[in-house]
Amino acid sequence: MGLWIAGIILAGLVIALLLVSRYERNHVAVREYEVESEAVGEAFDGYTMVVMADLHDNGAGRRNNRMMASIRRIHPDAVMVAGDMVMARKGVCRYGESVRLLRRLAFRYPVYYGLGNHEDRMGREKEVYASAYREWYSEMMRAGVTVLDNLSLTIRDGKDALTITGLNMDRCYYHKFKKRPMEPGYLDRTLGVARRDEYHILLAHSPSYFEEYAAWGADLTLSGHYHGGTVRLPFLGGLISPNFELFPRCSRGRYETDGKTMLVSGGLGTHSVNLRLGNMSELLVVRLKRRRRDGERA
Repeated sequence: MGLWIAGIILAGLVIALLLVSRYERNHVAVREYEVESEAVGEAFDGYTMVVMADLHDNGAGRRNNRMMASIRRIHPDAVMVAGDMVMARKGVCRYGESVRLLRRLAFRYPVYYGLGNHEDRMGREKEVYASAYREWYSEMMRAGVTVLDNLSLTIRDGKDALTITGLNMDRCYYHKFKKRPMEPGYLDRTLGVARRDEYHILLAHSPSYFEEYAAWGADLTLSGHYHGGTVRLPFLGGLISPNFELFPRCSRGRYETDGKTMLVSGGLGTHSVNLRLGNMSELLVVRLKRRRRDGERA
């Protein structure tokens, strides 16, 4: 009898956790951040961005409609994508839902798209995914989405400027189990030398190299990739990264180094492990704020 009771309790607990996970996968939290810097020009004081990552082509129907309604209420100046809106894994490729969502967004707002490892895989493994990347890219161009594949774009407003760069990192930096040190000069060779006279936003899918991004010249790095650690535990944070690192350091939230900031999205979807616990899907809202230098007039 005792074993039966224990079995019923265990089954009830598993069902409860699965229901919680389903709720967290099908609802989207909005997390707001304010990032203050002397490098933010007067014209970009208050510049508001919605940040999306790791949809993995999930979220059909009502959830994406609710997400669109949330974004419209925010009235962002731009939408930033930190990679992996598509799903490309083990020869299976999907991007229809993400294209429909981004098409709707780009009709209303500028959308800047930095690539993740799934977009990179779809483009690199042509023997597996054939023309999928080319077709997806054409859809992005028709929608008016700006894809930044190791490219930069500068927005100018009078004397002030804001530069956005998208990093498509080599696959060796996504290896599982062990983080590979970044080669000296890799970011300069891949992206060019960063300008230091204007505020610089880097869309870098993996948060693993924040110190290198900051040293290169990124004032604000926007990342994802870790899915918030899949399961978040009280006081410990995210449980595991896609690289199978336990309790990864930068799984979700805000991080600082040398006056530079990184914001890591917990993501909007799942792919191989269809689970979220204590880790609701999320959109980030980021507002830039100009910090006045000593003696500078308001």
